[in-house]
Amino acid sequence: MKLKKIALGAAALALIACGEAQKPIAKAAAIAPDSADDQKFAYMLGAQFGLQNFANLPWQSGEGIDEDATVQGFLDAMASLKDTTAKLQFPQDTLVAVSRRIQSNMRERYMKTQPDSNVSKNLNDQQLLAYVDSLRKALPVTQAPAVKNEKVTFQANAPLQQKFSYLVGVQFGNQFYSIGRQFQTDFDGEYFVLGLRDAGKRVRDTTFKMVLSDDSLKAVGDRYNEKLKTIREEMTKKQQAEEEKLKAEVASLRGDTLANGMPAKMNFSVKASGITVKAEDLSAFAGKPLLMFYFSATCGHCAHAAPQILEIAKEFAPKGLTTVSIASGGNNKPGIRRFIDDAKFDETISVVWDESRQFGELYSDGYVPKVYLVNPDGSYKEYVAFEREKDDLKKEIAELLNGKNVEWKIEVKKPAADSVKAPEAKPEAKPAKAKAKK
Repeated sequence: MKLKKIALGAAALALIACGEAQKPIAKAAAIAPDSADDQKFAYMLGAQFGLQNFANLPWQSGEGIDEDATVQGFLDAMASLKDTTAKLQFPQDTLVAVSRRIQSNMRERYMKTQPDSNVSKNLNDQQLLAYVDSLRKALPVTQAPAVKNEKVTFQANAPLQQKFSYLVGVQFGNQFYSIGRQFQTDFDGEYFVLGLRDAGKRVRDTTFKMVLSDDSLKAVGDRYNEKLKTIREEMTKKQQAEEEKLKAEVASLRGDTLANGMPAKMNFSVKASGITVKAEDLSAFAGKPLLMFYFSATCGHCAHAAPQILEIAKEFAPKGLTTVSIASGGNNKPGIRRFIDDAKFDETISVVWDESRQFGELYSDGYVPKVYLVNPDGSYKEYVAFEREKDDLKKEIAELLNGKNVEWKIEVKKPAADSVKAPEAKPEAKPAKAKAKK
């Protein structure tokens, strides 16, 4: 996660909505030169997010940013990240639709600012930049509404501008929460909002002065970059020790192996934390025809596959198939819960969490999604490309339920193109050096 010039690219956006104003939000937090460093840092992040995106997103997308809707999106995202019962105000499919529409707008506007070859060859670099800038400024932008500093309730028929602004705020919340995890700190979102609001004021009025000078903000960023270096070093040492411990733990669980080095059978004594069922291991799923879905809550391919897994589970459950979904070890409970909700999983699928990472160490190369069809004796077949193998899977499920065990003919090969690396419990990427934007 970069702290310098943090911007939301169109492809990163994926969330939502808008509506009518209610009572003003009380300004409970205040920033000053003697404020705590964590407060200054949260303020700095809000200022940088706002300065970069409030200035750039309107001309990129054609939509002026509704600051109140953006703040509401941030607050809703933070609430949902900390409390699984808190929900965003629009379903995932609505958010995805908004994201796609904005991305399409951005592509169209970008193409309109690209000079043709005849123009380009007659201009030097400086003239070309000026020409492109003139084309950009000529594109229409929906004017942002006046800032009211009010709480917003979102409605299904909200205009695109408000939905997009809310989407931006939700992404801000996700990034802010992620940065807090890097620093092992729960930064106060109210100070982020203060920085965001001040950034909005500066974008609207270049003479506006932030409560902390650019030099002060830079100094805060420098201190936190040094702090992160120390944290990363400590986490790397801890991770190495944990990996050695994990390898020792699973050594006794592996048993006989296949040609690709994977265990020949599912070991149901592998640890698993219950999410929708009570569980300490996988023993409740032993001795029966079993469909297993190994996923990450942050994986787009997994999100696409999950409803199809549910459909298969529902089709074959009455005939004796048991289905369990296992979240990879790098996830967390709130993220897993949101994944379950978005996939509309019900009692047909039991969901557990590979919190100990034993299952992943034994049965996965680190890529998700993975699907396994397991015989009652524990032998199994792995489907690494579920989308392409779905018909074969359904056929073999039917055969398994009729008494014919599934057989896995091992072919050692590279991960499928429709799979992605599952998140691991390790330090996140090093951020770039923070710098206050003037």
